[in-house]
Amino acid sequence: MNQTHHAVACGCSGPVETNAPIAVTINPEARVNAARTTAPIGKLTPAEWHIIDVTLINEGFVTGPLAIETEPIPGVELDLPPHELTGQHRQDLAFRIHFDAPTVVDIPLTFRALAALGGLATHSTIHLLLRADR
Repeated sequence: MNQTHHAVACGCSGPVETNAPIAVTINPEARVNAARTTAPIGKLTPAEWHIIDVTLINEGFVTGPLAIETEPIPGVELDLPPHELTGQHRQDLAFRIHFDAPTVVDIPLTFRALAALGGLATHSTIHLLLRADR
């Protein structure tokens, strides 16, 4: 099977190789940097749950909680479970999304390590523009 790896400049050490549509890097000071990769998300349809993969690179080998946060969005349900940073250099994470009806929506996602404020400026927040149709 041929797998295409997508790279995104996300961390201090350079591009992250991943098939996930979101890459998150945590530096040694536990600052978070989130980025959208070039990996496709795939077709999203209403009335079904869809999994969005996240690759996490932990440059500081930080342990503790990682939260994914957003404001409520009408017609969209997000399952954003808390994740535990294991201290491993790379972790594969995911969250789920469900749409009530066909829509186009901009979802701001903020990644917070250790319940801290996140990264510098807005580096810990991405805007995920998604379209669900039949």
